[in-house]
Amino acid sequence: MIFHYNYQLKLKKISRLVNVKNFSILDFGCGIGFWSSDTIKSKNLKKIIFYDKNKELIPLLKKKYNGKKIKIKFNYNQILKENYNLIVMSSVIQYMSPKKLKTLLNALTKNKRKIVIIILDIPFLPRFLEFILMPLFNARRFLYVFSLLFSQKYKKLNYHFYYKKDFKTFEKKFKLSFVTNLHDLKFLRYTAILEKND
Repeated sequence: MIFHYNYQLKLKKISRLVNVKNFSILDFGCGIGFWSSDTIKSKNLKKIIFYDKNKELIPLLKKKYNGKKIKIKFNYNQILKENYNLIVMSSVIQYMSPKKLKTLLNALTKNKRKIVIIILDIPFLPRFLEFILMPLFNARRFLYVFSLLFSQKYKKLNYHFYYKKDFKTFEKKFKLSFVTNLHDLKFLRYTAILEKND
């Protein structure tokens, strides 16, 4: 398991940004999970579906999260059949090419009338430049990323950064907006919100 950086996200933060009530969330690329206990207990949350390619995370997620609102499904074809009105992707798209991202979002939103996608932690600088600037904005995250540099798995990952203009390809299908990063690198990364309503 490469990615274990500890960060928590609260539903209150998200509910201020999107017009969704009674959240059914797909956490795509969930890692070890970053949802706060307040979120799990929230009356506005119907369910969270956790999905990641790394099946080794399943026991950890089952230990960390339990209850009727939690679904841990690490089968890609199964999650496509699930009902959800919000997709959250945190620290995921930098490991996807723009073409792969477009294919994924089309698959995840197919046959869903109204859905919101929140993509957090989007880098807009090349990896090396971001790494040099990171200690100025978040020393803790810098130390975490520094530790990854020695991991062979991390070195093999393709890395992509995205300018806001790169999202124009989604304008026909989604209403786009951008906000300060909901994750902790507020000055080096940003968050995109894509709302489908048809």
